[in-house]
Amino acid sequence: MNFIVEAFILLITSVVLLRFTGKKSVAKMTNLETVIILAIGTTMGHAIKEHKFWQVILILIFFGLFLVIFQKIQMKSSKIERYMTGEATLVINNGKFIMENLRKLRMSEGQLEMRLRQKGISYVSDVKIGTIELDGEFGYELMPHAKPITQEQLLQILGKQESEGRTEAKGENIFEQVVKNNK
Repeated sequence: MNFIVEAFILLITSVVLLRFTGKKSVAKMTNLETVIILAIGTTMGHAIKEHKFWQVILILIFFGLFLVIFQKIQMKSSKIERYMTGEATLVINNGKFIMENLRKLRMSEGQLEMRLRQKGISYVSDVKIGTIELDGEFGYELMPHAKPITQEQLLQILGKQESEGRTEAKGENIFEQVVKNNK
């Protein structure tokens, strides 16, 4: 009966740790987060097998704290974040595939075209900037001719809104940073 109580405490501890370390689905996790999750599962298995209950609880807490501390360090240091977590990879620039980066990602043109179709993009030439993000998702900025019209633009066309200075207030284009980092 004691092992049932221990198993229950292990499960509760693991759920609390996972809740504490962040809300991401497995597909959205960084490499470190994935390793920590696997380590938690493996450690739980060893606890059940070897009956070292309190030692395993301490190890699980250490894993969770390590992850949280590491995430906080990454937030304060962009160099550590870039080297440990990585950064988005530029795969399309001005409507053209960047084959060298696709090879680095071990991704074929067909696989990238599938992601384009899933985003409702019919032509590679319509994509100004395309990136594969850290979580494997495809991010993109469309060429001016392919962008849908915004409500702000529509109101401008209809002459119902002044937007002088609006583009300056938006700040730097987030895709431009990816382009700079991939040069």
